[in-house]
Amino acid sequence: MSQEQKIVEISMHCRGGQTCITASQLLAEMAFEKGFKDTIAIPIVGAERRGAPIQAFTKISKNKSIKTYDSVVYPDYLLLFDTSLIKIPRIKATIKDGVTLIVNSPDPIDSRDLPKNIKIFIVDATGICIKRDFMHASGPILNIPMLGAFGKITGYYDLEIMENVIRKEFGESKLDNNMSVARDAYESVKEV
Repeated sequence: MSQEQKIVEISMHCRGGQTCITASQLLAEMAFEKGFKDTIAIPIVGAERRGAPIQAFTKISKNKSIKTYDSVVYPDYLLLFDTSLIKIPRIKATIKDGVTLIVNSPDPIDSRDLPKNIKIFIVDATGICIKRDFMHASGPILNIPMLGAFGKITGYYDLEIMENVIRKEFGESKLDNNMSVARDAYESVKEV
């Protein structure tokens, strides 16, 4: 089945406070703004606390209606906001042949225990946030740089779409800060 005819499933894994639930919702909005027929964000909300493993999912489709609202088991794309989460067996088990892994890391990750038929991209989202002072009380706000990297890798949306959605969601006053980290990630993400 071609990318045009399938539902693309994205899984995001972060720690509480690293903003992957917001990233999931923003990704759905950006894809819809780009012209995808249907998009849905599926947060997994429980007894969350800062630092606890959190997951969120997004499903997008260019020309099919999405009729399933369950979590993503075998994603097409997996965004890993914190490299330590790859050691969690239930997360590692979702990294199957054909997945594209986007990792918040300045350096390549150890991929010896991962399937050989995957693509791995790295972006130093934390470093970008620190450099741009894009922080909240508990640390870097990683959603926007991770989405910048995702947009560059997939072509599902571009910086102009990101700007439109960010302006609508966060207002004009926060646009420049958000777009500076989005642009840095968009331009620096690389395949390893």
